[in-house]
Amino acid sequence: MDFSEKVKEINSLLEQHNTFRGDCLNLIASENVPSPLVEELLVEDLDQRYGNYSGIDLQARLYQGNRFIVEIEELAQELAKQLYGAAYVDLRPLSGNIAGIATTFALGSPGDIALEVHNGHQYALKLASSPLKISLESIEIPWDGVRSNIDLDGTVALIREHRPKLVTIGSGVFLFPQPVRELKEAMNRYCPDSYLIYDAAHVMGLIAGGRFQSPLAEGADVLISSTHKTLAGPQGGIVLTNDRSLAERIGPAVAPLLESNHHLGRLPALAGTFLEWLACGEEHADAIISNAKALGQALHQRGIRLLGQELGFTESHTLIPIVDAYGESKAMADQLEACNIIAGAASVPPELGAHGLRIGVQEVTRRGMTAVDVPEVADCIVDALKGDDVEAVRGRVAALAGRFDQMRFTLEGV
Repeated sequence: MDFSEKVKEINSLLEQHNTFRGDCLNLIASENVPSPLVEELLVEDLDQRYGNYSGIDLQARLYQGNRFIVEIEELAQELAKQLYGAAYVDLRPLSGNIAGIATTFALGSPGDIALEVHNGHQYALKLASSPLKISLESIEIPWDGVRSNIDLDGTVALIREHRPKLVTIGSGVFLFPQPVRELKEAMNRYCPDSYLIYDAAHVMGLIAGGRFQSPLAEGADVLISSTHKTLAGPQGGIVLTNDRSLAERIGPAVAPLLESNHHLGRLPALAGTFLEWLACGEEHADAIISNAKALGQALHQRGIRLLGQELGFTESHTLIPIVDAYGESKAMADQLEACNIIAGAASVPPELGAHGLRIGVQEVTRRGMTAVDVPEVADCIVDALKGDDVEAVRGRVAALAGRFDQMRFTLEGV
């Protein structure tokens, strides 16, 4: 092996990736870019340190040398509590998936029934179908595909029939707020010792901006999420609750059960992320949602059907165009990528078709897209779906992406 040649190869691949991404419109609904402030607060030295603790006492560290790490984590927690109206916050999960698995494991018991949204993570199903065979029974929450939301009457009927211990809502196709208050009222009536878990991974930033819904205030017992999608922090997970007893049960399920050290280099960046949303979150959440609605309308005007179009297309960052008229979902995602538009394949309700795309506008909004740019973005998407002149469309997309300077979404701009 030629060491220097391999280093050159690594650097070349990184350069190619950065050039490619710089010429693309990234419409993946689960990705984002941090602000310059947050990028500066990703601290490499902290990633070389250990900050393990058990339970929920930040002071109870298993390693020496943590005096300032504890203060950083305390600050990040306090900012998150203020932002989300939560009494207890756990920043240790390394992903939203770990936050969900830990919460489900901690609050469920062998033989319990869990109701879960079918297009979410289905944490109880993951535990039950794992090699460990955790004995939780996962039942799918009825879904109104045309409205892209929970079938409330059907779900209340399941709650009445099965008396589940856990009800987990949230979705990978999160267009509209979900009926938190109504579900919790039904749970209080039929199974008062049960827990409502809200997976906010896709909409955590919109919740922070006060522009989606307030799950804890509406009755959710636990709020779980990743920290990078609409929130635009470093990748990781978070658990929030107002119930100390739940925090004390979930904490040991996060650590030491599922992880040990919790990658400390992201803690200052999380603090910066929460601070930004406290300072200017309403404005940014408004920009994301208005861009999504405008793009939905523009695509609709160009002849593309969308899920939820009768309801205003979306109340989040996400759109689901129905692309049956052009081709199969994955093939259309590949065709878009050939034109430097990155989006994901998605299923759609059988009443409306078979093939769709999942589009999110949160990253292009952070990079500077406004309503003025929406018609041109919509034209590029439609022309890419048609596949008439890939090279020409790719050039238009690259020029459009070049106009979007990364949004200075920091305290400097407040």
